[in-house]
Amino acid sequence: MKKVIFGIMALAMISIFLNGCGQAPDPYNERPDTDVTSSAQFNFKSFAGTVWKTKVKMALADVKRYTNEHAIDLLPPEGFDPSHPKYSPPPHMEKLIAELPVGTRLRIERLMKDNGNWGGVQVAAVLQDGSYFQKTVYLDECLLAKNRFLWPGEADSKEWGVDPDMLEKAE
Repeated sequence: MKKVIFGIMALAMISIFLNGCGQAPDPYNERPDTDVTSSAQFNFKSFAGTVWKTKVKMALADVKRYTNEHAIDLLPPEGFDPSHPKYSPPPHMEKLIAELPVGTRLRIERLMKDNGNWGGVQVAAVLQDGSYFQKTVYLDECLLAKNRFLWPGEADSKEWGVDPDMLEKAE
């Protein structure tokens, strides 16, 4: 009987060591992002659902966030094209996934607020054309008009819009 109890205890101990006692919380992102699309604070609701098309070639990139999670970002030419005079890729870009042609359509979907150390907001859109149809991407802030939410201290506007050199209203 002692051998049986000892065996059960040994198996329990091995199980605890192999499985751990639970995972420690991620110190960089203790709370998941929050969808603030409808929040009056961010004035985003009327911008959500608008459809735009690219005026320049753009690219999709796998970018590693500070939380070590990966996201797909839609980049303007300066973010992926080394021949661009203002070339500046995202600092944690893992790889380019695809280049998208001029005229690629995207629908603005939601505004996500980071609840971790960064605390900023990101615009999520869905691609409506090509092989990446219905893929959710995050827009590089250079694709958007400057406002107080994306460019604190540099802009006072509470309005959401796009950079007219990069995107135009889809018909």
